[in-house]
Amino acid sequence: MSEALTREALLQLLAEQAAQIAGQAAQITRLIEQNSEQAQQIKALIEENARLKKRIEQLERQVKRYVAPHSREAPMANPKPPGRRAGQGPFTFKHAPARDTVTRVIDVEPANHCPFCQTPLDRAAYKTDLAFITELPPVKPEITQYNVPVTMCPKCGKDVRGEHPDLCHTQRGATAHRLGSRLIAATQYLHHGLGLPERKVPDVLQALCGVKVTQSAVNQATRRTTAVGTPMATAYQGIKDAVHAAPVVHQDDTGWRIKGVQAWLQVACTPQQVLFQIRTRHTHQQLKELLGETFGGTLVADRYNVYDHAAFTTGHHQKCIRHVIRNVQEAVVLHEGRRGQGIVYATRLLQAFQDAHSLHQQLRREEITLAQYRGVGYAIHTRITGLLDRSPLQSKVNERLRKGLLKHHQRGNLLRFLDDPSIPPTNNAAERALRSGVIARKVSQCSKTQEGADGYAMIKSVVETAKRQAQHPLDVLVGLQVRAAPH
Repeated sequence: MSEALTREALLQLLAEQAAQIAGQAAQITRLIEQNSEQAQQIKALIEENARLKKRIEQLERQVKRYVAPHSREAPMANPKPPGRRAGQGPFTFKHAPARDTVTRVIDVEPANHCPFCQTPLDRAAYKTDLAFITELPPVKPEITQYNVPVTMCPKCGKDVRGEHPDLCHTQRGATAHRLGSRLIAATQYLHHGLGLPERKVPDVLQALCGVKVTQSAVNQATRRTTAVGTPMATAYQGIKDAVHAAPVVHQDDTGWRIKGVQAWLQVACTPQQVLFQIRTRHTHQQLKELLGETFGGTLVADRYNVYDHAAFTTGHHQKCIRHVIRNVQEAVVLHEGRRGQGIVYATRLLQAFQDAHSLHQQLRREEITLAQYRGVGYAIHTRITGLLDRSPLQSKVNERLRKGLLKHHQRGNLLRFLDDPSIPPTNNAAERALRSGVIARKVSQCSKTQEGADGYAMIKSVVETAKRQAQHPLDVLVGLQVRAAPH
């Protein structure tokens, strides 16, 4: 009896141990599977980490591009040759000065022996070569002294000064010495036209022209020139009116400082005018001030949400296609190394927008006819519509991009240039207009007062507009200086 009980107990114990071993084996199998899954996840995370590190390096290089602004992340396989492209202007070489500009002629003695074989030369020269040296002559400033008679009124006993058209009625005492119109225009051209820091303008004038002037005098002269009601202010208002009435306007902005406070240098330009303004806020109100209350043309700009305000619904918009392409390229980079169809969608969208931009360039270069442009443009428009107007995407990056672009596409703001070829597809004109302002921001530490910022924007607008209208800015600035009026 005891032996049977012992055998049953052993069998039961063995069964329990077998069940325990089977459970442990199943648990080991699950752990092996989990380990395999975790290994795959670790591998995916390592790949994602490497991809994100590469992206961070790219973004850091873009942020630090001010160190080498013309450098590229990777050299192009077939770069464009240097020099101007065909049709962008005539190729010229340095011509000899005109005969009426030659101020002195020197006859060079002929050589008396050959420098190569030392043979004496007694024959007359058979031709005369011309050589020129252009020199900067010594300049002496022209200073005019006005002897202003002062008489006393026998009735009230006050002094009465004589008047002259070149003199201002407040030009006395500490302000008796003022700068002439051409000298003021030269200081403005050096600073606003050529980008020379204002603190260095006096040194340049003294070194080249012998004129001793202080930076304070330059500031005061500029303040008088840009005051309300002056010819400069009238010319600035004329540029404003022309921009407000233009059929197509490019707009962009960049950072600025007014006494250390964040501000924005805004520009609106047309083929003939460039309009600047500097404000400490960057809302639709400042943009409305720049473009005008009743602007009804086509605004070419980026996808900043200020442009979508209800105040600008009366006009048309064209979102810069290069900004759109850059946004899609970022989506392509973010999908590199990932599984799924995300990179396929982003690549197709990128190719479609690149084809649209390339089509407009072909029409501009007259490589295709207008009928061909419209036919191919309709096909590209249909393709982009199919890519944007679809069910939500699984990729969050692509879906966010698709919804943002679809909003503008439904309003006709993405591909308006395909319907009207006269509308530029990019905002390159405004970005180029801002380049000189960006340089001035680096070398001049921006502005100290709002009045100084307004004066800078006013003169800068006049200078850049003169360049676009094939006028020399110095001549335009001379004609806009304040003339003293009798009182």
